[in-house]
Amino acid sequence: MDMALTLLGVIGVWGIGIAFSVNLLPKPAKSSEPFSHIVEVLGLGVILGFGGTALFYLLWGMSGLSYTSPLSYIWMSMGIIIGISTLFVQNRSLKQKTHCTESTAEIDFKRLCLGILLFLSVSTILQCLMTPQRFWDERAIFGLKAIVIFQEATIQSDSLLHPDFVQYHPKYPLLIPLNEAHFYLLFGEVNDRWSKIIFPMLYVGMTLTFLGTILQLTRQKVRTWLFTLMLATVPVMVPFEYGFLSGQADGPIACFHTVTLLYLWRYLSGLKNPEDKRSSSTRYLIIAGLTAGMTIFTKDEGIAFFLIDLIALSIITLIYFRNQFVLAVTSIFKFGITTVIVVAPWFYHREQLPSTTEMGYFSRMQISTFAEGMAALTWAIQHLLWRMFLQAGKWGLQWWMLILSFVAFPLKAIKPNQLFLLLNILGALAALLIAGMIAPTAVEEHIGESSQRFLMQISGAAVLFIAGQWICDQE
Repeated sequence: MDMALTLLGVIGVWGIGIAFSVNLLPKPAKSSEPFSHIVEVLGLGVILGFGGTALFYLLWGMSGLSYTSPLSYIWMSMGIIIGISTLFVQNRSLKQKTHCTESTAEIDFKRLCLGILLFLSVSTILQCLMTPQRFWDERAIFGLKAIVIFQEATIQSDSLLHPDFVQYHPKYPLLIPLNEAHFYLLFGEVNDRWSKIIFPMLYVGMTLTFLGTILQLTRQKVRTWLFTLMLATVPVMVPFEYGFLSGQADGPIACFHTVTLLYLWRYLSGLKNPEDKRSSSTRYLIIAGLTAGMTIFTKDEGIAFFLIDLIALSIITLIYFRNQFVLAVTSIFKFGITTVIVVAPWFYHREQLPSTTEMGYFSRMQISTFAEGMAALTWAIQHLLWRMFLQAGKWGLQWWMLILSFVAFPLKAIKPNQLFLLLNILGALAALLIAGMIAPTAVEEHIGESSQRFLMQISGAAVLFIAGQWICDQE
């Protein structure tokens, strides 16, 4: 019974996201292939579905209303109906637009790649569901909150305010616990095995969104499939036990952050195209803002990623589009304001939560603290290089491939969309090094034990940069 409810629950969440995706994404060009648009809709639907479900439950709880099983069934049923109806209408409209122009060899290759992606997706789901929640973070930081929300039917519980009960993490974001609570309400009980379906589904969503988006930007379909397989097989994401196979937040962060960068990259890719429609560009910025907000609502690292995104976007617009001042300012504003709107309810609720052992990075940004942390900087740099390059066999070749791709096409690397990704990656690495310098804990503990998970979160950006370097006919 739980398996059936899990399947229906996923379809319901997916359906909600599909409805958002269809309305947010620009209509495909008449000359484009319907397959790529449908794939993008399905992938983005997973991501927006889980993000939207958590935001709905947050607003419902902040309104003082109780979480009940009928509420979860209504949300599921509404999603199934809306999702199926939206896909039916979308499929009919796309069939009337164009016809298949692929050769037999291209079709066979596509089927092979689809088979591999299907195998990877199913195996990831099965591996994830083989175990219940078993790691510290997934149980003590996220899982415990989901159980309280389910049992007490509210996010206003006194238990969530008690620092000892919530393991000194009362201010951790609630996207994961609220989604888990949604499935518990469907089951009528706590089942922390089936509720883990969230994590491999986000892996599927990230992969499909990446594939569908880039297929629409290039005629080099074979390379696009290969780079999608590269993303889907990054070892630090799968099968690393702390990646998408666990109930921890690092996999979802990697998903939301990768999709945020994907749509900002897509926006920058089309800015110099004279046929580019400003309405389409706005849609990409809004999608990026939504997923950036979901990143923040998943884990506090999302705040740093959002600031880095804003800074990198500002630098690119200043360098390349300073003659289009209004365009530059409005672009940054649209992305930023969308993110702020998404996270505003959470930060309002968060203000009511007690502070405990938070590291207070912003308050520790002082000259004296930086001076004290200089000794840790050398160790942290050496450690990161060791993780990225000398342990490539364990965590993935994406960093070696990034360097190779930069050397192979250095002029392409300074195009706006590609330089944006480089700045973003460098900014993220710099943020990690700064955090190691000013954190109140030893750098060996703070960075040494978590660097692989942080690098997982930005591996999608590396693969996207690699794809951008080798795909010649971007918008």
